[in-house]
Amino acid sequence: MTQHATQQLDAIHSMLSAGQRNLRVEKHSLILWGLTTGLLLFFRDDIFNDAQLPARATQAVAWLILLIIVISGVALLDWHLTRQVKLARNESWSFIHRQVLKVTWLLMSIGTLYTFASAFLGGANLTVSVWLVLCGIALYIHGLFSEELLEWIGISIIAIGIGILLLRLEYTHIKWIASATTGIGLPLLAYMLDHGNARSAWFRLTQTLTWLACVLSPALLAMLWKP
Repeated sequence: MTQHATQQLDAIHSMLSAGQRNLRVEKHSLILWGLTTGLLLFFRDDIFNDAQLPARATQAVAWLILLIIVISGVALLDWHLTRQVKLARNESWSFIHRQVLKVTWLLMSIGTLYTFASAFLGGANLTVSVWLVLCGIALYIHGLFSEELLEWIGISIIAIGIGILLLRLEYTHIKWIASATTGIGLPLLAYMLDHGNARSAWFRLTQTLTWLACVLSPALLAMLWKP
């Protein structure tokens, strides 16, 4: 096969891949949601504690209202910024994008309702793990139609969420790991995306391991510093 024919086949493959993965995740979306989730997880105990709101029902309602306000506010800001970017690129909201957004909203609703219920049932460790798993699922689903790296990182976040439960870590350690996973991991992921380019599995594995090292190292250092 001549070099020209090989180049044509590669170009056709790239076009097909671009058509299948026509959804783009914006950098500002990962930064906004990552920082917001990281801060909420880190300051979870300082926002509404037993000293401020001793009644569980009051805490549950307070958390429900807070999550609705924060998620709605970030979602509106994210939508506005995404709309501006799409207008600048002369793009429209695709059918796949709208469907993925519906799934994302469903996952956030599940997390919000579980947080509300956990105020009555207890289990702060499980609540953090649930949010991490839901975040990982959202990234994985998004990655199916956009960037391969999102699939790899989504699975990694799911594994972190399950792993902190299996290891039975202290809540303080869980909080540091979860906060770093979202607060550092998602903004870092925003700058690791490569616009849906096809890469080998070894390259994606290297990216994922690098991401895990950057995310877990601060949390592990904090655990060693404050055992």
